[in-house]
Amino acid sequence: MNNPIKSILALPKGMLIFFSIYAISFPLLYIEAKLTGQSRVLQWLGLNPSLVWKGELWRLLTFDLISSSVLGWAINLFWLATLINLLRNDWTSVRLWIFCLLSGIGGALPLLFIFRQADFPIVGAGAIVCALLLAWDHFYHRERIIMLGLGEVSVRQAVLFIIALNAVITYFGCGGWQFTLSMFCGGLTGWLILLIGQKHVMSRGSQIVESQRVARLEL
Repeated sequence: MNNPIKSILALPKGMLIFFSIYAISFPLLYIEAKLTGQSRVLQWLGLNPSLVWKGELWRLLTFDLISSSVLGWAINLFWLATLINLLRNDWTSVRLWIFCLLSGIGGALPLLFIFRQADFPIVGAGAIVCALLLAWDHFYHRERIIMLGLGEVSVRQAVLFIIALNAVITYFGCGGWQFTLSMFCGGLTGWLILLIGQKHVMSRGSQIVESQRVARLEL
């Protein structure tokens, strides 16, 4: 079995940067809060709905690259490492960044309307993880993998199980139905991006050939 650290370090530079930003976010915010009593990074980059409505639109692109919860950070870090490594041969770094940021914006939209007047920062990568899970299904839904406790299942079955599990964790441990809805909206946005991309390729008359690389995952 491949060394997971070596696999991460071998990622294309752009993908490694994306993963590293999220990986260091929680330790950085934790240390800053311990030293100063508050986190300016969280205040500057978090999705603060009231400030977004006032024009601070960069928050739509940055809130899902950081985390302030050890539970959410650990879960999302694991899945980002796994999914980016699985999809590394299907996307360029630029396509990964675009896909993740647009999916994050999709996940932010319900929070902007639900918490329209709220004046507090929201962070987390749940919407991006959900979108990446659907991207894994999009490219490899016919492959078979081994999941601990479930045995051999298809990638599609694994994706549905993981999304359901993440939804339960999000609902009960990371913020309730509002953030669960945000996760699903991020996933839906990613699915629409994949669908539009597929139709664009088909409209050009290109032949779609399944990847010869078998994306296998053992959990």
